[in-house]
Amino acid sequence: MLGPRASASITSRVCHRGPVAIVESTHDTWRREVQVSCPDLMALAAVGDEPRAVARFGPVTCADLGVAHGWGLHAAYDATPELPEREAAVTWLRGRAAGRRWELSMPRSHAAHGLWDPLVEVGSKPVYAMGVDAAVSMARELPHELVITTAPSRSEVVAGYGGWMDDVPLAELLVTDDDLVHPRRRFVCGIVDGRAVGCALVRWSGRTAYLSGIGVLAAERGRGYGWALTAEAARVAVEDAPYDRPEVVWMYATDEGAALYSRMGFERIDDHVSLSDP
Repeated sequence: MLGPRASASITSRVCHRGPVAIVESTHDTWRREVQVSCPDLMALAAVGDEPRAVARFGPVTCADLGVAHGWGLHAAYDATPELPEREAAVTWLRGRAAGRRWELSMPRSHAAHGLWDPLVEVGSKPVYAMGVDAAVSMARELPHELVITTAPSRSEVVAGYGGWMDDVPLAELLVTDDDLVHPRRRFVCGIVDGRAVGCALVRWSGRTAYLSGIGVLAAERGRGYGWALTAEAARVAVEDAPYDRPEVVWMYATDEGAALYSRMGFERIDDHVSLSDP
């Protein structure tokens, strides 16, 4: 019997466009849906108190979270923008930067065409995804001492998120009371002996569910907590979706995290690069 990962790899569908039938793979569909969701996720991340802000220039969405990280002043798009829209977006990012870093993300295939010259690549992030059936059927071996909550308090989220990042003040800034009740986001926290030891965040956009902020405190790693949090977040992403059931669950992964996600059945479907000024 084929497992979830194998079956996802070979699935395809035929799209009839005129007289020629074009075979579209599952990965092609996932890549398209992910790119379409990215601008909306930029805006969703910026919900909260000032100095957060959002600006849209045609298909390009820019978001400012007011933090000194490239992902804190960021832009993405869901269709190829015209030259005036590209220039307006970069001008807005540069104007908001005031000495901070900023980034503009896109699939690597787009960056190769010189669409955003003279910007240069400043980073890259592999995109990992899985189908919704695989997400809900994933193995969930919960360590006996670990309790997972999908309705954590703000203090638990800040402790888990800020703890694994080793930056509690940043978590205090990024996690607001509004975040905890927003219909298109959900936090998942792992609790051991009353302490938050890690967390994950689910955001719903279009036909995708995006997992982020997944991590476990350094002193608590190697005990299966990361697997348990990721698996529960993937289940929540599908079964607790506030609107229509998503088509794909996806995330960005570091090299370290990619090894775990691959074992869980996530597949690398694309690479997104970040561009900025030289």
